[in-house]
Amino acid sequence: MTEPVLEIRNLVTEFKTPNGVIRAVDGISLKVERGKTLGIVGESGCGKSMLSLSVMGLVPPPGKNAGGEVIFEGQDLLKLSPDEMRKLRGNRIAMIFQEPMTSLNPVHTIGYQLVEALQAHHKKSYKEMREEAIEALRKVRIPAPERRFDEYPHQLSGGMRQRVMIAMALVCKPVLLIADEPTTALDVTIQAQILNLLRELQQETNMAIILITHDLGVVAQVADDVAVMYAGKVAERASVNAIFKDPQHPYTIGLMGSMPRMDEDVDRLVAISGVVPPPFRLPSGCRFNPRCPFSDEECTVSLPALHELQSNHLVACHKAPVEDFV
Repeated sequence: MTEPVLEIRNLVTEFKTPNGVIRAVDGISLKVERGKTLGIVGESGCGKSMLSLSVMGLVPPPGKNAGGEVIFEGQDLLKLSPDEMRKLRGNRIAMIFQEPMTSLNPVHTIGYQLVEALQAHHKKSYKEMREEAIEALRKVRIPAPERRFDEYPHQLSGGMRQRVMIAMALVCKPVLLIADEPTTALDVTIQAQILNLLRELQQETNMAIILITHDLGVVAQVADDVAVMYAGKVAERASVNAIFKDPQHPYTIGLMGSMPRMDEDVDRLVAISGVVPPPFRLPSGCRFNPRCPFSDEECTVSLPALHELQSNHLVACHKAPVEDFV
């Protein structure tokens, strides 16, 4: 096994609120290797995006990293100064944000924003940076990149804007790419193109990818390993094959049951009752217990630790393995 590019160890991110201190990320431990894709899945409000912002050093006030380590290429990102973090962000580590229209500046051209990313990290002539920016647009399959270089975001379609965001993220050749819902609001055809593009670019550059999504179909298509998050914690972590063939946490099983399948004819999909609890009103014991059909007294009292059932298959559930209670 190769050394991970990124290793998150017991990461905690807190916010001071009128309801007290809440933990949006509560003791998360994950890692990803070069050339591999880690999928992070869960419903809205599970802490997926806050985890990515914590890694990037972009937690908005009054939030702060309150514990743990984020080891990237041998150094703890949480111990770096803001200036040191700025040298890494967008250069060695890059991020694709959810909404390309709100992430791109509407008053600047596509080319200006690509060159700006290069200027922040490289000392080159404008001509060299322009050529690199156009080449980045070409790599993400944008037709007529020389013309698109001088266009504004509103002149591009949603799929094109998402490709521009990918080009901006990759223009400095990062070793780690964090993609936060990169296919949100795109139709299925464009979604497939974006995912294929990410996979091709990963094969070319051998970069590591953390893919954050609520879509299990996307995870099945591109991920090597999967972490299922719930209420700020990891509920289950395993290879993508293990997650889909042998899910062990009731929450993961519920997510699988809510997916339509081509090989099954059912009148109604199974839905998980209830909603993700807000971080200021977490239940006692297991955080999934109010929604879990297998919950008992132990689940309402004791918070289960993430433990290994099989090699590289970890689950935080008192009732696992699943064969014992299904």
